[in-house]
Amino acid sequence: MAISALVNLPEKVRDRDVFHDRTGYVYVTLGHLQPHDRILSILKYVPDPNGRWQADSTRYRRLFRGGVASAIESMNQAPFEYLVRDHHLGTTLLEVPRNHVTKYFSPETRLKEILSHRTNDALEESARRMSEALHDVLGIPFNHLGVTGSIAWNAHDTAFSDINMNIYGLEMSKRLQEGYDSVAEQNGHVRLRVLLEWDRTMSNILARIPSYPAGDLRTLFSRKKEMYYGEQYIGVTPVLLPDEAPIKYGNESYESLRSKPVTIEMDIQKDDYGIFLPAIYEGISSPVAQIDGDRVTRIMIYDGSFRGLFREGDRVEVVGSLQKVVPARLGPNGDRSVEFYQIMVGTKQGVGMERIRLIES
Repeated sequence: MAISALVNLPEKVRDRDVFHDRTGYVYVTLGHLQPHDRILSILKYVPDPNGRWQADSTRYRRLFRGGVASAIESMNQAPFEYLVRDHHLGTTLLEVPRNHVTKYFSPETRLKEILSHRTNDALEESARRMSEALHDVLGIPFNHLGVTGSIAWNAHDTAFSDINMNIYGLEMSKRLQEGYDSVAEQNGHVRLRVLLEWDRTMSNILARIPSYPAGDLRTLFSRKKEMYYGEQYIGVTPVLLPDEAPIKYGNESYESLRSKPVTIEMDIQKDDYGIFLPAIYEGISSPVAQIDGDRVTRIMIYDGSFRGLFREGDRVEVVGSLQKVVPARLGPNGDRSVEFYQIMVGTKQGVGMERIRLIES
């Protein structure tokens, strides 16, 4: 079967793009903060004759199953030359050189094929119907939607594959966030996922972050909104367009100030980019002893379990990596007053310990 989503590698990639390298490994782009000559990503599938996924005549085994620990495990199986010190993020990460990318798959092109032709199976049909519901109820243009995951590169299996969709752009993503209830109310085939249906996800989070209070996690997940079309769960993830990214790669760098996670409390004052990856929240913390009573003014989250769950006006407790943010260009005469502090959740050194929970809303 021809892979209709196969297109030339664009100048700028986006979160959740899917691509192959020259070894045949399959990667998913990680976040909107991307270097210029490499692609920060997660190794998700590798060729394996006993694998469950199949595209054309090649079978694949899945490595990444969610969470920071799984990302680290899959990173350790990537080609060694892909592990580089990222000078912006201040740590060693998996970044595939652009000239090693052999196949790049466009989620929008894949959805366009599904919308334009007779669907091949029940998963494609559910993706088509969900797209039509979002278009008809919320007025979201089809070219702002895409199908990613294994469906994007025709490796899905109706027996076990998920449906992963993207919604592109700040405006359309916000429209969806505000319109979940309307979609469910105006389309009889769509319903919202109830809290009980998050039990498995919450159990997985508690297993990898044992310190997280279970009751607090349930309170937090009562805010989470996702949809089913009929009996098929369909995750729709907000993705920023490259020119909408609030931080340009290389415009600042992060210096970790402690080898172990620190705990702070912070009042969130701005949540415009909290639904994307990395999720970014701005605000003001209580005085932090580790920085001589100074305050943290930004939270950056690379753990996808916690993105989109906090709002302006929330007071949160954050356990994460305390970092100094150093702009690439300091003030006049090297003035360092423009430096500030952030706390990052989802780092390699904090695996199993970093978290963010709601104290007061």
